[in-house]
Formats: sequence, C-alpha cells, structure tokens
Amino acid sequence: MIQIENLSYRYPSGTLALDSITLNIRKGEFVAIAGKNGCGKSTLLRHINGLLLPTEGSVSVKEMDTSDKSKLQDIRRIAAMVFQDPQSQFIGMTVEDDIAFGPENLSLPSSEIKRRVSTALESVGMSAYRHKTPRTLSGGQKQKVALASILAMEPEVILFDEVTSMLDSKSKKDILFLLKQLHEAGSTIIYVTHLVEELVLADRLLLMENGHIIQNGNPREIIAKISSGSFGFDAPPIIELSKKLLDAGIIPPSFLPLSKDELREALCRLK
Repeated sequence: MIQIENLSYRYPSGTLALDSITLNIRKGEFVAIAGKNGCGKSTLLRHINGLLLPTEGSVSVKEMDTSDKSKLQDIRRIAAMVFQDPQSQFIGMTVEDDIAFGPENLSLPSSEIKRRVSTALESVGMSAYRHKTPRTLSGGQKQKVALASILAMEPEVILFDEVTSMLDSKSKKDILFLLKQLHEAGSTIIYVTHLVEELVLADRLLLMENGHIIQNGNPREIIAKISSGSFGFDAPPIIELSKKLLDAGIIPPSFLPLSKDELREALCRLK
C-alpha cells in the first residue's frame, strides 16, 4: 500500500528532520508512530499524502510517487489526513456544508454527495448537528466533524496527527472507538500519538528518535522494554504498576497488562 525508500527530509532552515527512512505499510494495517517532540513523526506523516516532498528518496502510495505532481490529487484521495487542530480544516458555514465540500470537489452527483454526508455524520454520531456552525461545537465534536469530512471522501488510508491531544477523556474515548471501528472495517490507519494507552490499539508501533525509526514492531513488546518518559510519553500508573509486578515475577513475562481490566484478569489467573 505505502512504500518509503531511503526518505530524507531537510527543512528550508537546514534542519534534517528525517534521515534515510525505509518503511512499508500494508493495506488494512494500523500503524502508530510515537517519539519526543521534534523526532520527525509528524513530518513523516505529511510525506505520505504529499503535503511534504522528500529531499532525498521516495514515497509512493499504491505505486504512485508523491513527487509526481500529476498524481498528487489521486494520492490525497487515497490518503487523507485529520489534523491535531480540527478548526484549521473547516471551510463550510455549517457542518453539513463542510462535510460536503470534499465530495463536491470530486464532481459527484448531488444524490451521492447527500448519501456520503449522511453516512459520514451517522458514523461519527453527529447527525443532529448537521445544520450547526462548526466553530460553535465543543473540541470533541469539532474533531468528529473533521473526521466525518475525511470519511465522506472514502479514503483507503487515514492519517491522524495527535488528534486526541487537546480533548477531554470522554471525547478521547469516542474518537478511539471510531478509530477501532474504521480499522475493523478495513481502513489503513497511520496514527501519531504520545499517549501509551493509544499505542496499544495499533498492530505495529514505530518509535522515532532524531529522524530515525529506532523501534518497529509489536506495541506491547516495545512498551514493555522502555522506561516511562524516555521517548516523550509517560506511562499511565496502571502500566507502571504492571511493569513492577512483571519485574518482581508476580505476573508472567509473556503478557504486559496495559489496563485495569487486563491487570485484574492477569492477577485472577494466578489463583
């Protein structure tokens, strides 16, 4: 689905943000990307749909090279991005207008546009807000509308750039639930986050440092090996407790519990 070969990117200031990255992402995969601020994770994400172009190397989406300007529109239909600040994506006067903007640019029939808008609103639980002004919504509602605008384009790949970082706990849960639904429905998800509890939703974790991918594998196995705070994120207390029980030999090393329910289940098995 996505092939990245020897990708390097240098900002106009001269800063080397990505250094010789090679990576393949399969169709239907859920990949999380994490690391400290400035490690290159958002820069890598922006290369996948051609918002940034390589200084060296190549990025291709379904065998279309992002450096080929004639292919950029098709690439962005396939790989769409939801940003950290949803307000930057709003264009329409109402929620309905905003979600319809993308499909209208595809010159779709009005009946198809209406279908896509209704389906997208329903999928994020925002049907009742279709006539509201986006900027009057709460943070969580704005993020749902931004996601609905992307879903209406029916992309195969959805790129998320720390979309829950400014949300309250309920809104985070709502967005993460939608993420799981999209993945189960077959979407390819590439998700930048600094929250450990979100990383474990992924099939694969890419841990970045100084423009390099330094870990690439199972999220649980990677999280079990690193200390809290070492790569820009702090482990929740439940994970720190699980690690201490693991180090003490109280729970088996084959599985690191990452939630209260998982820890409870692991402890019950010891009886």
